[in-house]
Amino acid sequence: MPYKRVIFITLLFTFHWLLYACGPMTIKDTTTQSYIPIQGWILELHQNVVIPPGRTRVFFQRGRILNAINEYEPHCQLRVRDISEQPQSVHADRFTIDRVFGNFGEVVSNDRIRLAAAGPTVIVGGGGGGNGENRLIYFYFMKLHADKQSHVTYLVCGGGSDMPALAKYPTIQDIYNSLGSYATLILPGDG
Repeated sequence: MPYKRVIFITLLFTFHWLLYACGPMTIKDTTTQSYIPIQGWILELHQNVVIPPGRTRVFFQRGRILNAINEYEPHCQLRVRDISEQPQSVHADRFTIDRVFGNFGEVVSNDRIRLAAAGPTVIVGGGGGGNGENRLIYFYFMKLHADKQSHVTYLVCGGGSDMPALAKYPTIQDIYNSLGSYATLILPGDG
C-alpha cells in the first residue's frame, strides 16, 4: 500500500508542474479572486536594506525585517548573489521581475525548522529524525534585474508551512503584508 501512495504523490506533483509549464506563473489576488501573471512586474524597494555578514538574504515577515521567520506564516526573502564577511547593501531601486518559477520545500520533523539554500532551491528541514508530520511550503522565485545592482538575484516568497493537501502559494496580499513598507510589487503600467 505505501508503494501505491508514493506513485500517486509522484504523479500528482508531476501533473502539478506540467500545469505550470503550460503558461506563465500566476499569483492569486484575493480581492478579485483572480489569478494574474507575475512575470514582467516591478519590485520597487522603497528603502535601503542591509544583508548581514555571512548571509545572502534578508527575511521579511509581517512588514518587518527579521533574522528568522515563523515558517507557518507567509514570508519573503530578498537575496544577493555572493556571501560576504561584510554587510551588503541593497539600495532603494526598481527591479524588473524577468522570470518566475515555483518550488516547494518539504518538512518532516518534530524538531524546530531550519531553512537552507543552495542556488535557487530552498531546503527545509529539521533535526528530529524525520518521524514527524509531513508539511510543505510553496515558494515563488522571482528573478530580479536592476542595471546598477546586478548582485541582487531573487525575491523569494513562500506561503505558510502546512499539510500537503492544504499548503498553498502565497497570495499577492500575503506578499504585500510580508514586505510591508519596505517594498511594493507593481503591475506594469501602474507606476
